[in-house]
Order: sequence, then structure tokens, then C-alpha cells
Amino acid sequence: MSTKEEIEKNVGENTLTSSGEIRTIQDMWNAAIEYFIAGKYDTDAMSDISERMNPKLTYQDIANVCSGVYADTYWHDTFMDTAYLSKSLVQALGINQSQANTYAKYAIAQWRGLLVRKNISDIGTIPTPGDVTQSIDIVCNQNTPIKTDDLIKNWNSQYWITPQVGKNYIYVRCANAQFYGSITNAKAQMFYSTGGFNQPPTSWIQCYTASGSSESGNILLLGGEAGEIPLGVRAVSEAFNFETKSTDHICVIAAITTDYFKKNKPTEIPLGNWNSSTYITHNGAAGWHNFDPQTSVESTLVFYNQDNSPEEFLFTANCRNVPVGSKIGLRSADPKFSFNSGLIEITKSSQQIEHKLTLPPNYKGQLIVTMQDKNGEMLPKNAAVQINMQWRLNKGHKHYTKAVKHFMDMDAAIDAKDLSLNMGSFTLTGGKK
Repeated sequence: MSTKEEIEKNVGENTLTSSGEIRTIQDMWNAAIEYFIAGKYDTDAMSDISERMNPKLTYQDIANVCSGVYADTYWHDTFMDTAYLSKSLVQALGINQSQANTYAKYAIAQWRGLLVRKNISDIGTIPTPGDVTQSIDIVCNQNTPIKTDDLIKNWNSQYWITPQVGKNYIYVRCANAQFYGSITNAKAQMFYSTGGFNQPPTSWIQCYTASGSSESGNILLLGGEAGEIPLGVRAVSEAFNFETKSTDHICVIAAITTDYFKKNKPTEIPLGNWNSSTYITHNGAAGWHNFDPQTSVESTLVFYNQDNSPEEFLFTANCRNVPVGSKIGLRSADPKFSFNSGLIEITKSSQQIEHKLTLPPNYKGQLIVTMQDKNGEMLPKNAAVQINMQWRLNKGHKHYTKAVKHFMDMDAAIDAKDLSLNMGSFTLTGGKK
């Protein structure tokens, strides 16, 4: 009988298995999980744990543990909300609001659950630093399935073959990074969307499992079977089918739920730039893969302003190994809202190009990216251009104060500097043969 089954059996008998002093962090996790399975409120768990814990343990430890076990209690649309955790700490422990805010802030700064890496360096820091839409854990192998054990054993290998027209097998990997117990009932969903930035969930297309055609797929361990996922254990979803009818650039999106995080429902993300940005940067159990080789000198990517107000954005193109003398340009051919950076000559291989613009309300556009070498041909294969879309907020913007708090940029608030919120990126590599 598993630990979870033992606890559920005792819950059915209306008893708790643990009692006495909580001496270690592991004891605290075990107790919190037991309270959760017994259907106790987070505040009841906090209060009981505080009475039983060894004096060497702290309220910060309680905040850390409960932020993982009771994740659904603190999830607010697209992120773990420190205000919700702080309120529970005050109610359960009788501490002042300022202390509770500090404990909650540090607890939620680390993802505690199944982690889908957004980039190769992702260890679960919230908000995620760096490129958040180049997940190494989203896998595509065209029409050849991959063994579960290979994907898990070769953990840091990039398994991505550009999707072909027709059938493709896609997967998502995950690992129990900071949850000091066994995570149960893990499920994955996968979607794709036209390649670009800030795509609302209404533009995402559901993928279905290769066996069973279900929206939700099992998470599998070594050996290819589903099961509990203890601390440090790695896993991968069963195969999903992804069928595309064109060679257009695409984004693949994955989200994972568990018994401790059932609210990870990407199709229910409320519309709006704020929700889009925070979901990308604050959800450790979701990943995006936006990476493709160019197929011609000009590539087209979609972009959105999801708000019903004009908003300022910044496109940047960051060049890596782009030959000197090449030319990069960003433009839109929309006759109602056209813009053009012009073709900018690259004078050093790590050059950055910027183009600032204000988009109309509720706008969907197409960004045409020109990438050509000095002979007007596609760039060499070892060249890459990462195009980023950032939402610019000045001090008077209605989301400015929230952004300072959630992205922990206190220096910006002190100096009244504009903030840049990540709306996604897309990396195009050279396509010259």
C-alpha cells in the first residue's frame, strides 16, 4: 500500500496518522500533505503544524511547505498570489501583515511542484528569468515515437525536429523539483498556435493523445507506467498527436495538473496582456517552445494587443552569430497599421535591433521578419535571431504598481523608470543549405 493510500485509508476512518512533534522539514511536508488529503483548510494545517513543530523550524518553513501543498488555494487566474498566502498566514498564525507578506513573497518565489523548464537554466524561480518560451522539455520527433526512458535518461538533450506537414508526435517532460512528497495524479495537456507573441488562448488548438484521443494525457515514469512522482524524480507525458497542414511557424504549449495543482487550465486564462504575461513567467508547470529555422528570407509571425486600450510595445531582434553585412528588418504590411524598421545592416554578430510602436486596442497583426545575408540569401544554419515582444508600462499605467510587485523591480519604482513585461519570444535560426 502506497503512502497516499495509507493516508486516504486513515482519512476514511477519520483519523490522522501523524502526531507529536514535527522535528524536520520532511515531517512538516508529511503533515501538510496529510492535512490536505484529509480535506483540512490550509489555515487549519498551518495552525496545527505551528503548535507541533520544533522551535528550530520557522513560519517561513510553514509558508514554503503550504505554498506547494495548497497551491490551488493561492492560485489567482495566472499566478500564485502572495496576498492569498499572506492572508492565510495572518489568520492561522496571528502574525502581523508585514511579516506575513515577507514570508509569502519568499515562499512563492520558488515553484514547488512539477516543473516544466522554460529554458535550459530554469530551476523554478518565479518569475522565471531569461527566455521563457524556449522550453527544452517540449519535444517533437515528427512521425517517429520516442521511448519514455530515452526522454527521461537524456534529460538535458534537445529533442526537437521541426514539425512536418502531417503527423507529428509531441511530448512534455517534467520533474518534481521542490515538493518534498509524492506528487499524484499528474496529467498533461498540449496545444499549438500560430508562431508569434502574446497569443490569447482562443487562438490555441488542442492536441489529443496518440492512444485514446484524449485531451489529457498521463505522466509516465521510467518503464513507461504512470505513478507517484517523489522529490527529484523525472517524468514525461505520453505521446500527443500534432497534425499541421502548413509549413507556417508554430508555438507548442504544454500545461500540467496534479492533485495539488488542479487549477492549471490554460484555456481559461482571462483575456488581457497582463494575464498573458504573468502566465508565461509565473507558472512553473507550463512550457512554451517557439523555435524554428527560417524557410525563406521573410518569415511571418503573429502578434496581439489583447487589451481594449492602445498599448505601447517594443520589438527587439537579438542577433547571435549573424554574419557581418547581413540585414535584418521588422515590418507590418497591414494597410491600416503599417510600420517598418527598414533593413538594418549588421555590423557585429551580437547586434540588437529595436522597434517601438503603439498598437490599437484588441489588435491582431503580422510581423514580417526579414533575415538575409549580404547576398540577399537566407542566413547560415549557425546564425540565430531571437525576436522578443515586450509590453511597455510607464509610471502612470494602471498595471504599473502591480508589475513592480510581481516582477520585483523595486529599482524601477524608485527611479520611476518604464517597465518592460515579457510577452514571449520567437527564435529563428538560419535556413541556408
